[in-house]
Amino acid sequence: MPSINRTEKRKKQTRQKIIRIAIDLFLRQGFQATTIDQIATEADIARKTLYNHFPVKEAIVDAYVRDQSMALAEAARQRPDQSPDIASRLLAALDTAYAWVEANPEFAGIALGYRMKNMWQGNDAKNKETGTRGLMTEILYQGQQAGEIRTDIPVKLLVLQIDMLRGSIVMDWLRDKGKFKLRKEIAQIVDLFLHGATSKKRRVKWETTQQNI
Repeated sequence: MPSINRTEKRKKQTRQKIIRIAIDLFLRQGFQATTIDQIATEADIARKTLYNHFPVKEAIVDAYVRDQSMALAEAARQRPDQSPDIASRLLAALDTAYAWVEANPEFAGIALGYRMKNMWQGNDAKNKETGTRGLMTEILYQGQQAGEIRTDIPVKLLVLQIDMLRGSIVMDWLRDKGKFKLRKEIAQIVDLFLHGATSKKRRVKWETTQQNI
């Protein structure tokens, strides 16, 4: 057992090293200009070792984005919950996530494209849970338990619906980032998801939040 644990620890360390070095190269010289051979050389590992962890460069970016998403979600869990309702909690979680997307559009676009490719190729199992998705699942489940949202629809289906909405908005924004404010549009998606398309007195309001990204 100790030997297995050491092996898994080395694998994790190698994975993190690859991600760290690759992202540094992407930032310094661009994603397209960086090659797998260069990443392997900088990480001082064989190409085969790199491929054992990541089949393509896009997979490295996706892993990095997922790590960031997990870190943001965990930070959100550690903060005292001062949100009065599910709309506020859901908006706060997504606003933090998409502040990161706004600051890192290239990486977000590469990761999203890679996930879409996996899905269309029938490899959706590679699309592991993200921190944002996990946090949304928790918030929606808590909302059901508190009687804030309907309980006759499984949380899994609710998350899928909001995933589809937010995914389409992000893809549209990535095509033309001057078309609309991403986080404001995400807030409208939260409103539409929770309250539907009918006229409501209560509306989710979006305010620009200063973020240290």
